[in-house]
Amino acid sequence: MISAENESRLHAPARTIENGPWRLQLRGDELADIEYQGHPILRAIRPVVRDHDWRTLTPEVRSVTSDDGGSGLSLRLAVGFAGFGSDYAADLAITLSGDGLTVAFDGTAPKDFRSNRIGLVVLHRPDDGGRRVTVTAPDGTRTESAFPTDVSPHQPFMDIAALAWERDGTAYSLEFSGDVFETEDQRNWTDASFKTYSTPLSRPFPVSVRAGDRVQQSIRLTAAPTGQAAGSTAPSTSAEPADGVLTVHRQAQGFIPGLGTSASRSAARLGVVPGLDALTVELPGNGPAAAEVLQHGVRQAAELDAPLDVRITAASAADIAPMLDLLPLGKVARLGVFSSDGHVTEPDLWDELRAEAQRRGFTGTLLAGARSHFTELNRRQDVLPGDAGALTYSITPQMHATEVPHIVESLPIQRLTALNALRIGAGKPLHIGPVTLKARFNAVSTDGAYDPATVEAMTTDPLQGEDFTAAWLLGSIAALTLPGVDSVSYFEASGPRGFIADDGTPTPAFRLFEKLAALRGAEVLEAPQGIPGLVLYPVSSGSGVLLFAANLTAEPLTTAVRLEDGETHTFDIPAWCHTARRLD
Repeated sequence: MISAENESRLHAPARTIENGPWRLQLRGDELADIEYQGHPILRAIRPVVRDHDWRTLTPEVRSVTSDDGGSGLSLRLAVGFAGFGSDYAADLAITLSGDGLTVAFDGTAPKDFRSNRIGLVVLHRPDDGGRRVTVTAPDGTRTESAFPTDVSPHQPFMDIAALAWERDGTAYSLEFSGDVFETEDQRNWTDASFKTYSTPLSRPFPVSVRAGDRVQQSIRLTAAPTGQAAGSTAPSTSAEPADGVLTVHRQAQGFIPGLGTSASRSAARLGVVPGLDALTVELPGNGPAAAEVLQHGVRQAAELDAPLDVRITAASAADIAPMLDLLPLGKVARLGVFSSDGHVTEPDLWDELRAEAQRRGFTGTLLAGARSHFTELNRRQDVLPGDAGALTYSITPQMHATEVPHIVESLPIQRLTALNALRIGAGKPLHIGPVTLKARFNAVSTDGAYDPATVEAMTTDPLQGEDFTAAWLLGSIAALTLPGVDSVSYFEASGPRGFIADDGTPTPAFRLFEKLAALRGAEVLEAPQGIPGLVLYPVSSGSGVLLFAANLTAEPLTTAVRLEDGETHTFDIPAWCHTARRLD
C-alpha cells in the first residue's frame, strides 16, 4: 500500500496550459516542458528560494487564478515557501500570447532570514548541448557561445541580460530583468538541464533578508520563425517499430557491473547476498565515532559475506595512520581518502594514504576522486593523483528538485557523468557510489554538515521502500552499464535508507538488486531505447536471456518484446514498477 505522502508525489497533478502556439505543463509552481508549435523549447521556468545553507524551501501553491482574455491567457499563482525555520511568499504572474511567454516574480519576506538565492530560474533542455547561443550582457555587449557538450565544471555563460538561439526552424530569445543572471551546467549533479539563475555567485552570500524586503524579477521568452524548415534536433521519443514489437538483439553492449551497498546504523540482521561486490564504509574522521562505525560495518560485511570498501574522511594527513590502524586490511578490497572540507582526494592526503598503505602491505585498490557529487570531481580534476588505481564519485538525483519527474530524468545524465569521469580518468576504472535517493550530507553547506537534529529527514526519502525505487534502480543500473564502470554501490544495506527495513523486511529494490548482483559480469544485450518511461535490460545468462523491464511513468504500460529470431512476449507493467521474464 502506497502511503498518502508517496501517492501525492508519484501521481502529482499536472495541468496542461495551451494558448495559440504555446503549450506547457503547470506542475505546482513549475512551468514544465514548455513547447512552441509542438516543439520542445525549455525544460522549465520556476521560482526558487534557498536559505543560507543552499537548502531549497518547499513551495506550496496556495491559489491559482486565470483570465483567458482576447489578447492571451494570464495566470496568477500565490506561492508560499517554507522550511528550515524560514518563510517566504510570492506572486507568480504568467502571460501567454501569440508572440511570447512572460513570467513575473514578486516576492516578499514575512520575517527575517538569510538567503543565498531568491527568484526565477530557467532550466534549459539537456539536448541543447552543443547548440549555438548569443549571450547579451547588461551593457549590451553580445558574445557568441554554445551550450557545452561535455559536462562543464564551471559556468558556461555569465553576466546575462538576454540569451538567443535557434532550434527547429525558430529563433528564440530570453530576456531577464530584475537582476543579473548566469548559467551553470546542472548535469554536474545529474539534473537533466542547464540552469540560468539570478544573482551571480561572485557576489557575497548569504545575504540578510529583512521582513518586508521585496524581490521583483521577470523573464520573457519570445519566438520568431526563421523561414527554415523545422526539424527537431531532440532525440526521438519513440523507438517502436511499425509492427509495435521491440526487438532485443543478441549483440552484447556491456556487462553487469559489480553491485554493492553501504553500511548503515540499523541493527537489522542481514543475510548473504551472492555476488555482492563490497560493503562501503565511510569513516567520519578519527576518534571513537570512526571505531564504532567501522565495528558495525565489519559485522554487516560478515553477514553479507562481502569485502569492505573503506572511504576515509580526513581533516589532515595526520588523521590517516590512526584510521588505518583500526582497519582489518585483509578484508578491505578498496581504500580511499577525501578531504572533510573540499570532499576530494587532496594531494597531501593521497601521498600519506599511499605511503601508509604500502607500509602496511595493503594489496587492494587505492581509490581517488570525490565523496560527493560528480561536480567536485569535475571541478578539481587537476588535483587527482595520476597513480590512483581507480576513481569514484557519488550520485543523488535530488540536489535541486524533489519532484518525481526530475528524479526519473536524472537517469540518462548519470550515464553522461560516468562517460565524463572515464574521460577525466583516462580510462581508469570507476567505482561509482554511494548512489542514494537523497544526499548523504550537504556538500555545499556554509554551516558544515546537516544539523544532527534534522539529518534523518534530510537524508531519507519516504520513497525508499516503494516499487518506484526498484524501477528507478533498474534504470540507474542500465544507465551505468558501461565499459570501465567496474562497480556501483546503491543505498544502505538496511534501515530507512536501506534495502532491508529495520524489521528485516526486504524492499522491492532489494529483490531486484539481489537478482542482478548474482548475475555480475553477465552480458547485457542491445535493447531499444528512447521510449519514454520504459527501461529494458536484457541479460544473457546460462539458461537464456532474462529481460528486466521497468515502467517509470504514472500510467500502466503495455509493450511487446521479442528476442531476435524469437517469440513475442507482451509485458503489462503497472505504474512505477518493474518485472522480469525469460525470452525464448
